[in-house]
Amino acid sequence: MSIVLIFLFGILFLAGILCIKPRATKDVMWKTVLVWALYGVGNTVLWMGVSFVYINTSVGHAKATSTAIFLFGGIAVVVAVILARMLGFIGNKKVNDNKSVQA
Repeated sequence: MSIVLIFLFGILFLAGILCIKPRATKDVMWKTVLVWALYGVGNTVLWMGVSFVYINTSVGHAKATSTAIFLFGGIAVVVAVILARMLGFIGNKKVNDNKSVQA
């Protein structure tokens, strides 16, 4: 199972880099650095949580497992939402629809 998790981490890490790279290079330097830092922190927190849950599940610590799921999962979701907002995946996109029906 740990080999599958390591393989999954590698695939998702590379996919995240390929998804962020075209969007992050278009902005100012401080925003680009912040985006990559958030990506690194988010990935680190997510996969530390996954390994923590995996280790505690294998030895039977139910309380530590459930706490880790909420703690690491919550932090990872918050970082992901902030990152998605900065990259423009979530937000208010105003579309001007100038199509008018003419009779």
